[in-house]
Formats: sequence, structure tokens, C-alpha cells
Amino acid sequence: MEILCLDFCHFLKVRALILFLFVSFAFNAQEGFKLPDGITSDKLNFKLANNLIIIPVELNGVELSFILDTGVGSTILFSVDNRESLELHNATKIYLRGLGNDKPAEAIKSTNNILRIGDAFSQNHTIYMIFDESINFSPLMGFPVHGIIGYDFFRDFILDINYTKKAIKISDPKSYVYKKCKRCYQTDLDLSNGRRRPLVKANYRTEEGLIDINLLLDSGSSSALWLFENKEINLVVPESSFDDFLGKGFNGNIYGKNTKIKEFKIGDFQLKNVTASFPDSLYIQGISLKKRQGSLGGSILKRFNLIVDYPNRKISFKKNGYFSKPFFYNMSGITIQHSGVRVSKDYNIRKGFSQPTLDFISDEDGKISSNIYRADASIFIYSLQPQYEITEVRPESPADKAGLQKGDVILEINGVKAHNYTLSNLNDLFYSEEGKRIRIKIERLGVQIKYVFYLRKVI
Repeated sequence: MEILCLDFCHFLKVRALILFLFVSFAFNAQEGFKLPDGITSDKLNFKLANNLIIIPVELNGVELSFILDTGVGSTILFSVDNRESLELHNATKIYLRGLGNDKPAEAIKSTNNILRIGDAFSQNHTIYMIFDESINFSPLMGFPVHGIIGYDFFRDFILDINYTKKAIKISDPKSYVYKKCKRCYQTDLDLSNGRRRPLVKANYRTEEGLIDINLLLDSGSSSALWLFENKEINLVVPESSFDDFLGKGFNGNIYGKNTKIKEFKIGDFQLKNVTASFPDSLYIQGISLKKRQGSLGGSILKRFNLIVDYPNRKISFKKNGYFSKPFFYNMSGITIQHSGVRVSKDYNIRKGFSQPTLDFISDEDGKISSNIYRADASIFIYSLQPQYEITEVRPESPADKAGLQKGDVILEINGVKAHNYTLSNLNDLFYSEEGKRIRIKIERLGVQIKYVFYLRKVI
């Protein structure tokens, strides 16, 4: 029996998915990724969801979706819908021991797999498949996400990541030529001492002035910043902060403080009023704070088009159309995730036995205010639609004061049936302007209830 001791802290947020994987064993050598002979570059389109890059991959001939995450060192498989058709080669059972775990988690280590990303392929790829059902990105994304890949892919190429065009250019380092760019900022990636998860330098303005900080480059986090309190360098939680649920960890929920910081700098690029999270120290006990003070996530990274160059240990930032967009946080106080499907019943007005009629409703002045279609009530369309459920309610938030509870199933928001929203668009409603009215219909224990609340700033 093989037991791998992992300092493993896994955060699943409403709009963030953060995976910290610190592996204390020697990785098996892999051949790595290659492009076909005679090809020096390839282009890959991706989906941008919750500030995360979702790329199509092919594992042993089965098409899957992975998060492209600079914050992980290994290729991790979490969930596969069509597991019966997926064959993992040379699979052996292992156990993963995580932070605070009394019992190791069962997993599979599989070698000699064929993994393809665009034209790039790896013929001897090691996969770690985790069976823990709580580690599953799909419910929080609203669509299937099967795994995560980071260093294993980044180490062999130079990647031009264009967030605005949602495209990645994959280039062979031997043939890549940097273009002159006066508006770009280039800095080092710290991959020293065998580090598989790069650190970058940035500046954070505290009440005492700017301080230098080292941050994990974490494209697998949709948050802007995670900061670790360190009084020795004056990195402390601002007074204007509030307690919040930050996500779900490998061993339970993660709590801490959410806030906004006045100024954050990457080179000469200055960002103001940036949202930041300070996890409670209990949840970062396994992280060394000597060289690292937090994580730089997708909400900031997407504001730049990047050249990520692991082979030469450097990264280039060039601001794009997202750069000036304001930073928002959840002003409703509720966390929502996809929780399966439910049967939806709708009138089929086109196939009714009788001709549908159009009725006009007018006010006292004769002005038409609405219309109604009438059809045979016996003619319905039944379909399976995504179901969304409230998984957390922040105490004293607008949603909490209105009466919403954990476990409530969302049926409608602002008159639109919930299944007509994507999960990302649904969450966007709660990150919009202060004072926005939210009308929500939920189902609780088989009873439908309507609530109204208004988005409110906490800081």
C-alpha cells in the first residue's frame, strides 16, 4: 500500500476554486508534452467561467474538460461522467493524507496515459484520480469539470494567454521569439528549488505604505487576492472587513475575512479597490509563510493578456479590456451551487388542441400593460432542467435578514426561471450594483415561498 503525504488544502468558493497541492514525495519522471514533428505552435480556444480557464483535453481517447491552473503541480482527475469508457493505465491504489485528516483519502495513481491538449500530447502521463465526492468542481461551475492540470503542461511550452479572445497560443520554447512591447511588464517566475507552483512579486499598499509580497500565481482561483496575515511585515486584516464563508476545504468549510484594499501593483500596473480574502490562520497551517504571502487569482489575471514562460522562468503582463472593470463581491450573502436536475413543466402553446388566444390587459386609462397567451392546460412540455440550491447564507446579510436558508432550492429570480440562467450568470446578479432589488422564489420542504431583498455593501 502506498501512502502519499500531501499537505492538501482545497478551497471551493462560490466564484473561486482554489487548489493548493504540496507534494512531499518524488514525482515519477514523465516524457512531458510535445508538439508533432514539424509543428512549432498551436492555438487552443478556451471557455472563461468564473474567471477560470476551462480547456478541452483528451485522456486515453475520452474528451474531458480541465481547469488550467498554475497553482497545481500534478494532473488531478476529480470526476468523470462516462467513467465506464475511460481506461486508466497501470492504475494502483494509493492514499492521500491531507491537512487535519484522521483517515487518508483513497485515490488511484495511473501512469503511461495519453493526454492531448490541442495538437500537444503526452504519451507517458501520470494521473491522480481522487474518489472523494466532495472534491468536485462541477456543482460550483454549473457544467462538467473533470480535473485540473498545471505544471505538467506549462513546463514544456511558452503560453500566450489572451483572456479577451479566450485563446491560448502554445509555442515550442526553442522557436519562440518575443515581440517588443513597451506597454508590457515582464518579471521573474520563482520556480527555484524544484518548485512546481510559481511565485511572482507584487506590491500591496497598507496603512503604513507599500510592501513587497510574494504571491502564488494561481490561475485556478477565480478570486482576485488571497492574503495571509503576517504582522512581521505589516500584512494585517484591514478594519473595514467582514466575516464570511470563503469556500469548502478538503476537510470542511473555510472561513475568514473579506475586504477591499486601496491599492495593489504589479510592476507599474496599479489596481485600486481590489477585493481580497484573508483566510483564518487555522486553514493555512500547512503553508510556509516565509517566502509566500498569498495568491494572485483569476479576477486579477484576466485583466491582462499573459505570456507564461516556465522554461525561461518569466511572465509578461499586458493590460486588456477587463483592466478597468471594477471589483465586486457578493452583496447578497448567499452561496449557490448546481444540485442536480428537476422536472420542469411548461405550457406548449403551439401544440394545444385549441387555437391559442391573445388577451390584452389594460389599466384605467386604456393603456396596455401586459398580455397573456391561453392554451389547453392539458398540453405541457416536461423537461429536465438544472437545479440550483443555496449552500451557505452569511449571517446578517440581506438574504439572511429576508429569511432565506441553507438548502432552499431556487425556482425563480426576478421573474425568470432559475434554469434559464447559467450558474455564472446567476451569481453575477449578486455581484452587481448596490440597491439592486432581488425577487426570489424558492422551494423549502415542498413549499414554495417568495422573498424580496436588496443588495447591500458591507464595506
